Order: sequence, then structure tokens, then C-alpha cells
Amino acid sequence: MPLEHILRAMQAQADAEIAQITRAADEEIAQLVAEAEAQAQAIRARHLARVEPLLAQQAASLENQAKLAVQRALADAREQLLNKAFAQAEARLAQLRESDAYPAIWRALAHEAMAALGDGATTPLAQPLIVRVDPHDVALARQILAEFGVLFDLQVQPMALGGLEVTTRDGRVVITNTLAARLERSRKMLRGIVAKILVGDLESNQQWMTSTAMPTPA
Repeated sequence: MPLEHILRAMQAQADAEIAQITRAADEEIAQLVAEAEAQAQAIRARHLARVEPLLAQQAASLENQAKLAVQRALADAREQLLNKAFAQAEARLAQLRESDAYPAIWRALAHEAMAALGDGATTPLAQPLIVRVDPHDVALARQILAEFGVLFDLQVQPMALGGLEVTTRDGRVVITNTLAARLERSRKMLRGIVAKILVGDLESNQQWMTSTAMPTPA
């Protein structure tokens, strides 16, 4: 066989062997890549399995915080409206004190106070009472209590909106019937009514009214 044919045969065999080696290498590389991708996918899956609940918890926490912030903002706004309403009511009462209707109102407050002590205003009490009034109401108090036939010692103390405080001589019974005290005692009762007018349905605001209710005097 001529040398040229031998060389061609060797070249063909070498090319075949190289092709075989290349295919084997490609197959091995492909297998290694597939195994690496499978391992990477498994690692990602395990990582997501650990992280997803944490992410869900964090998202839920952020959502709850946002809801609470909105609820607090609404509650603050509603409380400001309610406080403004009561402030306006107090201002109206202050104006009422300067009106012609105030003497009749003071008379009714005094009558209620005397009745609360156990006797009506038409049945004088045996023991003098201590009656505290605002300086503005001294003359009015003397006139009306004298009409009631009540024995009393009059004491003066500031009462912004007017009214009176009556105490038995032994101090066991104290009746506070000032307009300011009546307004304060009415806050809890009026709170739901005013809130319903200002901010809508009372039932939808029940939690707000309970959580922000102000204490009232005994």
C-alpha cells in the first residue's frame, strides 16, 4: 500500500477517534451541566421554602401596620371632630349664661340639687346647707334660695359655666349641679349620638368609642 494511502487511513482513524472523544466530552459536559442545574434548582427550592414563609409574614406584618396606621388616623380625626363638637357645646353654654334664660336654668339646677338631697325645694331642710356658686351668680343664688325657703351658707368659688354645688353641713352628701359637671357627665351618653352624627353609623365606630372613652366624674 502506497505511503499516501496509509497516511490518509491514519488521518481518517485519528479524525474518527477525535470525533468520538469530542462527542463523549460533550455528553459528559452536558450531563455535568444538567446535574449542576438540578442541584441549583434543588438549592433554590430549599431556599424559597425557607424564605417564602418569612416573606409572607413580613408582607402580612407590613399590611397590618398599614391598616393600624389608617385606623389610628381615622380614630384621631374622629376624636378631633368629637372634641370640637363638645367644645362648641361648651361655648354655647357659656353664651347661655349671659342670656335672659339663665336665671330660669339656674333655678332648675338649684331645684334638682335640693330634690337630690331628699327634700323638694318647697320643703325647707332643717339644717343649713353649704351652697357654692360662682361670683357671677351670688345675687341670683340668694334670691332663688330665699324663695325656696332654704337655710344656707353661701360660699363663692369659680364655676366657669355656672350652676351650683350643695353640701350638707356634715359633708356626707355633695351634690354638684354645675353646667360644666353636667356636660362632663353627659359625654359618655352623648358620645355615641354625636359620633353617629359626625362620622356615620354608631356600630361601625363602637371600637373607637370604647377605646377613646373619657372618664366621667362620679
